[in-house]
Amino acid sequence: MNIEVVLTALVGIITSVVSWFAARRKNLADVQSNELDNVEKAVKFYREQMEDIANRWKTATEEANTMNKLYRQAIQDLHSLEIKFNLLADENRALIEELKKYKQLNGKKTENHG
Repeated sequence: MNIEVVLTALVGIITSVVSWFAARRKNLADVQSNELDNVEKAVKFYREQMEDIANRWKTATEEANTMNKLYRQAIQDLHSLEIKFNLLADENRALIEELKKYKQLNGKKTENHG
């Protein structure tokens, strides 16, 4: 009877060790699988974030280029207006000189007649 108890205990211990070893391997495989899933999810998240940043960067670059073109056009328009202003100012000065001459001549004519 003593041998039967020892054999039963030995079989129980061996079965427990084999079960523990098999469960341990399964648990390790599950942990690795979960880690891979987590890494995959993280990579997907960061990839989406990078794509979003790239799209925002592209939009911002396009807007900056548009603003740069508008700025250059405004500078050209301002330069054209400055040239026109200077021409009109020169013309205005010439007209003022002509008007002064006319007034001087007109004043001399009235002095001579009076």
